Amino acid sequence: MDSSERKKVAVITKYVVETFSESDWLSLGQITGGLKSISDHPRLLRSLSFGDDDYPYCVGEVLGTIFESDSSLIPEVIDHFDIDLWYQQKEPEKYLRVFSPAAVKSADFWKDGYLRAFISHLSSNRERMSALKASLSNWGVSAFIAHEDIKATREWREEVEAGLETMDVLVAVVEPGFKDSDWCAQEVGYALGRKVDIVPLRAGLDPFGFFGKYQGIQAKGKVPDRVANEVVLALLNKPHHRTQLLQCIAKAFATLHSTRKVELFGILDSWSVATDQQIKSLLEQASLSEFERKSLDGLITKVGAFKQPTPATETTDFDDIPF
Repeated sequence: MDSSERKKVAVITKYVVETFSESDWLSLGQITGGLKSISDHPRLLRSLSFGDDDYPYCVGEVLGTIFESDSSLIPEVIDHFDIDLWYQQKEPEKYLRVFSPAAVKSADFWKDGYLRAFISHLSSNRERMSALKASLSNWGVSAFIAHEDIKATREWREEVEAGLETMDVLVAVVEPGFKDSDWCAQEVGYALGRKVDIVPLRAGLDPFGFFGKYQGIQAKGKVPDRVANEVVLALLNKPHHRTQLLQCIAKAFATLHSTRKVELFGILDSWSVATDQQIKSLLEQASLSEFERKSLDGLITKVGAFKQPTPATETTDFDDIPF
């Protein structure tokens, strides 16, 4: 076994010690063809039944025998018992080092050139989350909507993991039931492990535990459009996101219809978070129509957008002209 496989076997061992019953051992034996190694071990099942101190040693001995003979069984066992998902929740930071490189698939669902926001929420919120996703898109934020689904397929879980591994920020819709959701807890844990910014939306519950330090946005009773605006403002107030997000906003604004574009320029100006030079740059990149220019004339004049540079005046050095 190589070092990566040994790390995974150590996680499997930890999982088995903490969770396995006798029937689980029989299932493991059938999956791996190691039933004889399990049943013939003089102490394994006995020490499990009586809770003896040597049980962890027996587990390590039996698993070592099984996996040393065929290390290709390791991913099959992890997949069957969902050990990677268990470890992701239990040790999010260590999980990244053990499982992430091999497990993450291509994240081709993000909008190119947009800030990547993973939205963690309960499945009952799908309709509102879709509206929030559309509103965030107007601001150059590409949202990935995760959901709570106990019977989610492994393909879906891999997609979720790809989103978690490539997100720029996590938006957590914190409401009653969020704390009890294994999926939401794992998603927040993943963000904490990657040291990604978390924007909690307080929808009936305050942020808790390790992400309680993040100041939440009051979302309860607000329409998705307004919540999206507040999420964007919170991100613009973070210097390490501001420059990137303004570039994303420029790209998004160029695609909007006139009324929406004019409205969002007005909102952005009212926040006083972008400099005149930054708003000037946005206006000049936003593909403004004549109607939009007229509607935004006051803002255009204020920041000096679309002005042609004044040509330099040619001067003559008269000291070089002889009499």
